[in-house]
Amino acid sequence: MKRLAVLALSLMMPLAASAGGLTVSDAFVPMAPPGVMAHAAYFNLANDGPETRRLIGVRAEGYAMAHLHRSEEMGDVATMSSVDAIDIAPGQRIVFTPGGLHVMLMHPAAKQAEGDTVLLTLTFANGETLPVQVPVTRLRHGS
Repeated sequence: MKRLAVLALSLMMPLAASAGGLTVSDAFVPMAPPGVMAHAAYFNLANDGPETRRLIGVRAEGYAMAHLHRSEEMGDVATMSSVDAIDIAPGQRIVFTPGGLHVMLMHPAAKQAEGDTVLLTLTFANGETLPVQVPVTRLRHGS
């Protein structure tokens, strides 16, 4: 019974990954409706190291493509554009959120279900990579 309680608690805790002073937390991929060929991943990326780090790319296992993107509203027009690089200064936290920065996931190989995970690999200009297991979640009202 104690094992089951520990397992249940660990499943409710947000997944985090860290390497070289970089930490990813609160990551999630909203479950996409059937037939949707593009959706997104969101997370927080913090730099607790002494140097500015430059995020230059991302890969997503099980997707044909993954890109760094930014959504913005200019007047009444919503736009989305590709982002080549994101600098994260020491002590800074970058938030990837709906309506802002996000990872665009394109052409999933299989339908994702709630509770699945997507392996994202963040790539930095210094050659370092940071793998992150991101849970697929059902969006709740107000999320």
